[in-house]
Amino acid sequence: MNRQLIGLGITSALLVTGMAFSQTKKAIPSPQPHLFHLWTDAKGDTHLEELKLANNRRAAIPGVTLNFSGLPAGERAALLHNAPARQFAVTVSGQIDVEASDGTRAHLNVGDMAFLEDTTGKGHKTLEEGAGSIFLRVPDNFDIKAWARGE
Repeated sequence: MNRQLIGLGITSALLVTGMAFSQTKKAIPSPQPHLFHLWTDAKGDTHLEELKLANNRRAAIPGVTLNFSGLPAGERAALLHNAPARQFAVTVSGQIDVEASDGTRAHLNVGDMAFLEDTTGKGHKTLEEGAGSIFLRVPDNFDIKAWARGE
């Protein structure tokens, strides 16, 4: 893994955990990352929605663990599959297309995040193009919607 990818991964991890840093005295505005949420309903169907991120700082998430994994660049998880745990997937290079079992799709670019909690049910498909992701597992009591609202 090259230094650029590792650096971008660490920066994304800091963003998700609510920490921020700057190497310059003047803040440089950056585009708001997108946050997508995948979950399973009582019938076993997986759904996908975009959550609006509050502009205020989000709280750190105690108990988060970092994991580098995923498919090799350009590979496709063409079959429906489930997330192994409740976790953020942060796109650190390339792009990823995700499709929930209900047919809803999302396109994730560098800096975009998906919160995966479809650990049961029909699952989702992914297509990665030159993509690298880091995964941040969260505790069982983590509430993604409250976190996205800045609570």
